[in-house]
Amino acid sequence: MPVTRRHGRGRNDGCWTCKLRRKKCDEVQPTCGDCDSLEITCVYGLKPRWMETEEKQRQKATLLKKEIKNKAALRREKLNTSTNQDAQEDTIHQFNIIPDIVVSKDPSSIDVVGSVLPNEHASASTSISTFATISAPFPFSLLPSDLQYHHYSHTVEPLSPIEADFISKYIDFVFPALFPFYRPSLFDTGRSWLRQLLGKSHIAHHAALSISCYFFTMALVDMEGTSGEHANCRLLRWDEVEQHTQNCFDNLRTSMIALDLNTQGIGEIARVEALENIVHLLIFEMALCKATPWNSHLPPAYALLSEIMACDRSSHEIHRQSKMTSVLLGIELPLWTNPADGTHIWSPAQAGFRFCAALLIFIDIMASIALQESPTLLPYHAELLAERDDGISLPSDAEIHLSTIIGCRNGIMRSIAETSMLDTWKKEQVATDSLNVMDLVDRASHIAQSLKSDVFEYQNGNITRSVPDSRALGPLDIASNTLASSKSTLIWAHAAQLYLTVVVSGWQLSNPDIRTNVAQIIALLEDVPPYQLRALVWPICVAGCLALEEEEPFFLRLFAGLGKVHTAGALDDARQIMEKVWRRRGMLGTTNWDLASCFSILGSPILLV
Repeated sequence: MPVTRRHGRGRNDGCWTCKLRRKKCDEVQPTCGDCDSLEITCVYGLKPRWMETEEKQRQKATLLKKEIKNKAALRREKLNTSTNQDAQEDTIHQFNIIPDIVVSKDPSSIDVVGSVLPNEHASASTSISTFATISAPFPFSLLPSDLQYHHYSHTVEPLSPIEADFISKYIDFVFPALFPFYRPSLFDTGRSWLRQLLGKSHIAHHAALSISCYFFTMALVDMEGTSGEHANCRLLRWDEVEQHTQNCFDNLRTSMIALDLNTQGIGEIARVEALENIVHLLIFEMALCKATPWNSHLPPAYALLSEIMACDRSSHEIHRQSKMTSVLLGIELPLWTNPADGTHIWSPAQAGFRFCAALLIFIDIMASIALQESPTLLPYHAELLAERDDGISLPSDAEIHLSTIIGCRNGIMRSIAETSMLDTWKKEQVATDSLNVMDLVDRASHIAQSLKSDVFEYQNGNITRSVPDSRALGPLDIASNTLASSKSTLIWAHAAQLYLTVVVSGWQLSNPDIRTNVAQIIALLEDVPPYQLRALVWPICVAGCLALEEEEPFFLRLFAGLGKVHTAGALDDARQIMEKVWRRRGMLGTTNWDLASCFSILGSPILLV
C-alpha cells in the first residue's frame, strides 16, 4: 500500500530522482507519482552516488531524459499496436536505454553521432542523443583526430577492484550461464579469446560489466526480494549498468565509424575484433530484455562476417584445405601446427571468430523467423558449418559444431533455416495469389524427411563420431561427450517439426503432428536442468504457443520455480508471449496466424535466443 509522508514547512523529503529533475515530489513511497507515471526508478534513502558532484548530477540527468524519452516512445508503440485491454496486461520492461546505431558502407550517407565528436561542453555520457547527418561526401581526413588514429587494440585502463571482480564474475558465472553448452576442452584455447577481448576492447569490457552487474542485481532480488538489506547495493549496481551501457555504445560508435571510413590498412584481426564487439553487444541485448533494437545491429555484423569470408582464400585450393581452415589461417597463425598431419590448435582470435560466426548463424536463423525473411547468412552455411555434427568439437576442427555452442546440432538448424525460406516463399506466393499447394507440399517433403531421419538417429543413439577417446576427451574435460547435447537437440528437432507443420498446414491445434510433437517436447523438458532452459527458449515458446489448455500448467510450472537470474531476458519474454497467445487461442485463424505472429504479439518482433 503506497504511503505518503507528510512534512512540515521548509522540509524537503521528496525522492532523490525528483530532486535531481527539480520536480515537486508527492513523496509517495516506495515510488512517487511522478516517477511511477514516467516509469523511471524512484530513489529514497541514502544519498546516491550520482548526487555527489555537479558533474555526476548532470550526467545522471541526461540519462534520465533519454530513458523518459524511450519510455514515452514505447508507450506510444504499445498504444498503436495493442487494444486497451492488452495494453493494461503488458509488463513494462524497466531497462530500455539502448539507442539505435546506424552504420553504412557508403561514406556519403553515414550518420555521425555527436558522442564521438569533440565537445568541450559535453561528456561522452551526456551527448549520446545528438546525431549529425552528413549528406555530402565525408572523407576520412575530415574526421576528428581521435577517430583518424583510432585502433582496435587499445588496452582497457587498469581496473578498479570492483570492476575486476565483476569481470571475473562475467567470465566465471554469467557467460557460462548464457551459453551452457559452450564448454571448450582442455586442449582448446578455451575462453581465452574472451578474456583477451575484455582486456583490450572498451566495447566488450563495458558490455560485460553491464551484464554482470545486471545478473548480480537479479541474484540479490532472488535472494531477498525487492527490499532487504541489499536494496542500496542493487540501486548502485543499476547505476553502474546504465553507465557501462552508455560507455559501451559510445565506444561502439567510435569503432564502427573508424572502421567504416578507414578501410585501407584494416587487417583481419581488426575485423575479427570489430565482429566480436558487435556480437558482444548482441549478447548484451539477448541477456537483458525485449525492448532492444537488435535488428538494427545485425547488418553491421553480417557485413563484417561477409568481408572476412570474402577475402582471397585461393590457398585453400592449393593446399587442399577447407575454406574455413583457410579463413582461420588468414586471420593469424595458429598457436601450434602438428607437423605430422597439419592439424592446428587455434589462437584466441581464431577461436573467438569461430564462436562469433556460430552465434551469428544461430541469431540469423531465429531472426529470419521473427522477421519473416530468409536467413541472410544462408550462403555461408556450407563453408562455416561442419557437414556432420555429432556433439563433439575437436581442438583441430575448423568448421563449426553448433551443438557445442548453442546445444542444437547443425542438421536441425539447417532444417529450421530451410523452413524459414519455405515460409518466406509461401508468403510471397500467397501475396501474388499464385500459391500451388502441391508445390508447397513437395518443397516441404525433403525437409520433413531430413527431420524425421535426424529424430530417429538421435532417439536411437547413433550419434558417436568414430575417433579415439584420447582425441575426443582431455583428461580434465568436464561433460564433453556426445550425449551432452542429444536431448536438447531432440527438443529442437520436435520444435522444428512443429514449425514446418504450421508453415504447410496452418495454425491447427488439433493437427495430430502438432499434438505429438508438443507432447514429446513436454516429456523431454521434464528432466532438463534449469540452467539449460535459457538455451531452449525458442523450442519452449513454440511448444507453449501450440499447447492446449490442459497443457498450460506444465509450462507455468516450468517458469514458476526459476528465479530472475534464470528468466531475465528471453525466457521472461517467452512466458509473456505464451500467456498472451493462450488468452487469444479461440480467436486465432488457421491461415492468418503463425509463429511470427506469436513472436510479435508483445508489440514488436522478439528475438528468442
